[in-house]
Amino acid sequence: MKQTDFARVLTKFLSNYLPGQRNLSTNTIKSYRDTFKQLLLFCDLKLNIKPQHLTFDKLKVVAIRDFLAWLEKTRSVGINTRNQRLAAIHSFYRYSQSEKPEILLECQRILGICFKKRSTKTVSYLLQESLKCILEQPDTSNKRGRRDLTIMTTLYDTGARVQELIDLKAGDVRLTRPATITLTGKGNKKRCVPIMGKTKSLLESYILENCLLKNERQSHPLFYNGSRHPFTRPGITYILNKYLQQAKKSHPEVLFPESLHSHMLRHSKAMHLLEAGVNLIYIRDLLGHVNVTTTEIYLRADTETKRKALESVYMEVVKQDIPVWQEDTDLLNWLNNFCR
Repeated sequence: MKQTDFARVLTKFLSNYLPGQRNLSTNTIKSYRDTFKQLLLFCDLKLNIKPQHLTFDKLKVVAIRDFLAWLEKTRSVGINTRNQRLAAIHSFYRYSQSEKPEILLECQRILGICFKKRSTKTVSYLLQESLKCILEQPDTSNKRGRRDLTIMTTLYDTGARVQELIDLKAGDVRLTRPATITLTGKGNKKRCVPIMGKTKSLLESYILENCLLKNERQSHPLFYNGSRHPFTRPGITYILNKYLQQAKKSHPEVLFPESLHSHMLRHSKAMHLLEAGVNLIYIRDLLGHVNVTTTEIYLRADTETKRKALESVYMEVVKQDIPVWQEDTDLLNWLNNFCR
């Protein structure tokens, strides 16, 4: 079967342009791939166009708009996911302009599709007391409990994204002074994060127990499941929620979130550093943000710091001699005297 122009350009886009010219990570390329898998499914189900027959002439701006609406209504995706899919489509059509100059006008029409405005969610994080209760839960008398405690402590102490934790290799940990962990973030950007004494001790014991110091095991995943495969995102989430539920039972007086995900530990680290007075620039570097404006979300969420700042410049403008309700039982007299 003759290859269509859409198939040819899409293949070059995913196989050559994204990894070769853009140098995007494997996970980012998978996200782009998933966008086009859903687009092909939409064309098959709603437009009656099989993937092998899809061409640029059949996929115009109206079809892209309908695809985005289908994602929200039929697939029940949120605005964030919808915008991510549109970003991938925009990237593809920017690339297609140079590959197919004859469709330049249609590409520009598709590039003109706007992202949907989304509401900004508040940052969810754990109070220090809540975090302490959760970290007390693993049974360190058995190997799995020691592993789980090391995972949670490392995730919090480094402020790592869950994928950064999953991708850690034994050789990424430096236990000699100064103890550090090398994380590989978005766009394959590496950053060196210092770890505290408690985390260092846990990691040292864990590495020795699992014989990860040997040279031939330096490229072995640092954390792995019972099948000796690297953890998945759901696997890490399961561990966190397992100990969250135990903490709720053993400490009913403490305030806990309904559920716990890995990014909440990252948020918690940033908020605890901010509350301790650490400069926002250092928090940015720890989290691996490109721009400090991304890190400012924690500053906006830190109500305690705001309260202290307001209290430091608060002026007493309300008079203290306002009549007290209990001193006058006559409502009319009380109202008359209120603003004298």
